[in-house]
Amino acid sequence: MSGPLAEADAAAPEALPRARAMPSAPALRRGADVLMALTRSDLRARYGRGRDRVIKWMLDPFALVGVYLLMVTFVLHRHGHAPGLSLACAVVPFQLVMLATVAALTCISARRTIVLNMPFPRTLIPVSSTLTESAAFGASLILIALMLIVYGVAPTLAILWLPVVMLVNLAVAGAIAFGAALFGLWFADLRAFAISCTRALFFVAPGIVPLADVAPQTQKWLELNPLTGLFEAYRAVLLYGHSPAAWQLLYPLGAAGLLLAVFLPVYRREAVDFAKMLG
Repeated sequence: MSGPLAEADAAAPEALPRARAMPSAPALRRGADVLMALTRSDLRARYGRGRDRVIKWMLDPFALVGVYLLMVTFVLHRHGHAPGLSLACAVVPFQLVMLATVAALTCISARRTIVLNMPFPRTLIPVSSTLTESAAFGASLILIALMLIVYGVAPTLAILWLPVVMLVNLAVAGAIAFGAALFGLWFADLRAFAISCTRALFFVAPGIVPLADVAPQTQKWLELNPLTGLFEAYRAVLLYGHSPAAWQLLYPLGAAGLLLAVFLPVYRREAVDFAKMLG
């Protein structure tokens, strides 16, 4: 058996019991090859092939912004400053978190064949799911660019913070993916419940309206949700034209670190028995 998955045996401490050591440069390269192979496979399985993939990536964010914009404008009668852009600054980053969670819930069972037959680093499975959805996330940034044009909002130097905000967004999605992968493996019948809980995070954060428009007594509760800082960081950079506040980046990043500290050791321990669980 050949290819990057078959060559990854040396980089797979979860697959075979052996003494842990610092990975060598060849092992790191093999791990990167495996990760790219998994991600390409996920992309083809979830989004197909060809140029129409970009259209599929953009449908959900465009549809969600449209629905929420109609609700905010005509149902809630809240207009505000560039409401479509404000919504996009919440919907687009949330889509990465949401889709990475949905993909991670089935990522281990979806890889049943290679888990049973190939030694490779099992920790790469949720990572590849997150990277797959980050491709769709990158395409959906076109929506934010369109909203900037529609509302005539000129970018400022604060947009230089956007790559940092996106990396924090990716870290949050990746951290949640490890927990979702375990949940989907242990409680396969409750995957729909997990999706509903993840979706609820959008509504207990300032997704539809910005934090500044929320009642002061409610703001302190919404700020406990790590997505609040993430949404407000996007709005600061793209809508308000200033640098995000420190808490808007550090709090979501700290939450991601805490989730990894909890779920990653458990995931690595359980990964030894994935073949038994799926067999």
